Amino acid sequence: MSESVASRDHVLSTAPRRFLPQVPVVGAEGSWLWLADGRRLLDFHGQHMCIGIGHRHPKLTAALHDAVDRLDYVADFFPSEQKDRAARLIVEETMAGSPWAGAVRFVSSGSEATEVAIMIARLFQNRPLIVTRDLAYHGWTAGAADVTGVGMLRNGFTPAGGTSRPVPGGQPQPSAPAPICVSCPLGRTYPGCKDADGTLACVTATERVIRSAGVDRVAAFITEIWHGAGAFLVPDEYVGQIRDLTRRLGVLWIDDEAISGMGRTGRWWAFQHHGVQPDIMTAAKGLGSSAVPVGACVVSREIADYFATGFWGHSSTFAGHPLAMAAVAATLEIMIEEDVVARVASLGDVVRDRLADMVARHPSAASVGGRGLVWGIELVRDPETGRRWVPEDRWRSPGLDPLDGFQPAGFVVGECARNGVLLLSYAPNTVTIAPPLRISDEELEIGLDAVDAALHRLDELAAA
Repeated sequence: MSESVASRDHVLSTAPRRFLPQVPVVGAEGSWLWLADGRRLLDFHGQHMCIGIGHRHPKLTAALHDAVDRLDYVADFFPSEQKDRAARLIVEETMAGSPWAGAVRFVSSGSEATEVAIMIARLFQNRPLIVTRDLAYHGWTAGAADVTGVGMLRNGFTPAGGTSRPVPGGQPQPSAPAPICVSCPLGRTYPGCKDADGTLACVTATERVIRSAGVDRVAAFITEIWHGAGAFLVPDEYVGQIRDLTRRLGVLWIDDEAISGMGRTGRWWAFQHHGVQPDIMTAAKGLGSSAVPVGACVVSREIADYFATGFWGHSSTFAGHPLAMAAVAATLEIMIEEDVVARVASLGDVVRDRLADMVARHPSAASVGGRGLVWGIELVRDPETGRRWVPEDRWRSPGLDPLDGFQPAGFVVGECARNGVLLLSYAPNTVTIAPPLRISDEELEIGLDAVDAALHRLDELAAA
């Protein structure tokens, strides 16, 4: 047993060893990972959808080295050149044309960004509740878990052969129906789900949830435009209608762009596809291309001005860490210089057309959804009836619905791995794709070819 493998005996993991990769990663560059056994994998999922400009971009690597040489640490209450530059690039460059943003609070992860967003909303509104949505994922920390709607990801523990044990003491927040058209929790069919004035049924239901909780008690409504763990894109009308709803009710809109931001959808931020602006936005993952842990909470000018008038009793040891700020600034500069966002939009058209062709040819692929370089493929066992391989789908419950049954998404992931392409899946009937944003045309085709071949194998299983 090698030292690297033996040392895993002392690492507390989130799953039994048999579910985890057995070969360590020893290197990475661009869109590729190198394993200890000599194999290489095309990182076609950016692992946790978090690799932005690719692994080890020379300019990003140089910026990190320079940061280490100049300043290894400084407390967040000091100003610093890198922090100011990172904030300026976010507010002035990525928000150009929609200058709603007033200030940025940097933290160390997307979960922390959610925590800060919730805290700010409650303080600004002087109200206790944050309404969320089913199937949402906003992070692992306590407050973020309370607004997470994916039962599998609320930090609970499921003993072998037992039922799920939630973390005691949580305070789940009110939850509205998920705006997922491929499996509508309201039993409706898009676009026939709209009322006479064009309002989506899930938006109408969201208003009922907010009113039931008490409008005067709800500080904010938190959303994702691309549901990362839920693995779906909301309907186009949804975002504008939610923005209108929250404004009408006097509730803040928190837009979680940990995955969908930083160019992933072919715009700097997913909300920019819809001609609206949030009150608070969170960012992480691709913000520093995951070279260093970092997250950010961006607030409106009104909220920034409010907090500038007093003292906020909030502190974080690693907020605005010099290494993280160097990573954010370098990532943004690379994306601007190389016009990465426009390239993502162009590649998104290629992916859309290839996936549409796969759906037409593969009975096991029912539909696709996504934008830019984030996509989901919905898998079915029976194309005539739409019957799923895992009936519980995204609503599966740990302990009640065993993990050891056949999962089509896991099968596709395994087939792709055998062909040298790394994918992950969060929902049992859905395969997600989210490669690095600077992936080459040739690498994109390698990844899509592997998905195509895997779907062919799944077709054979369904027909057997």
